[in-house]
Amino acid sequence: MFILSKIFTVRDICLITVLTAVCVVSNYAFFALSNVNIMDLVVFVTGFVFGSFIGGMTGFLAWAVYGVLNPLGFSVPILISSMVGEAIFGIVGGVIGRVSYRKLTNPFDFKFSLEIGLWGLILTIIYDLLTNFVYAVTFGVSFAAAIVSGWLIPPWFGLMHEGSNLLFFFVAVHPLIRAIRRIRGGERV
Repeated sequence: MFILSKIFTVRDICLITVLTAVCVVSNYAFFALSNVNIMDLVVFVTGFVFGSFIGGMTGFLAWAVYGVLNPLGFSVPILISSMVGEAIFGIVGGVIGRVSYRKLTNPFDFKFSLEIGLWGLILTIIYDLLTNFVYAVTFGVSFAAAIVSGWLIPPWFGLMHEGSNLLFFFVAVHPLIRAIRRIRGGERV
């Protein structure tokens, strides 16, 4: 905590806490929409704005809370894979934020939004492959069966997850980054 106090302001720490809580609460709010959520988006943006460590920890902790208190119950191996998979969103968000830092002064940057939308899709596929693999190992089914049942059998959980994240990342990452930066006091709009 001492090191974090040298890097982050009290406002930053409060904002990170609120973003983590938004991740957990939003999963309950979106529960009825089978595999459509904004947690991945919020974790990615947290990483983009605050760095890979904070983004990864936000994803890891948010899934730890939601996973243990999941309305469907939980399995420890799947919980751990979900926590790691969610942390990847924040870690990659931090890397992208550091590598391709932009002021994002325009209300909408199509090229940036398209790039980030594709990153959302790629990360979601990685997350889904990881959790499907752990599901297959945990319950003794083939990896192919886990993918088919997870992605292609109605209600198409994987396809819904990937499609919604592609859309959410394309539409919402840019304005959410700008809003968080404005709250931090780092960007005037």
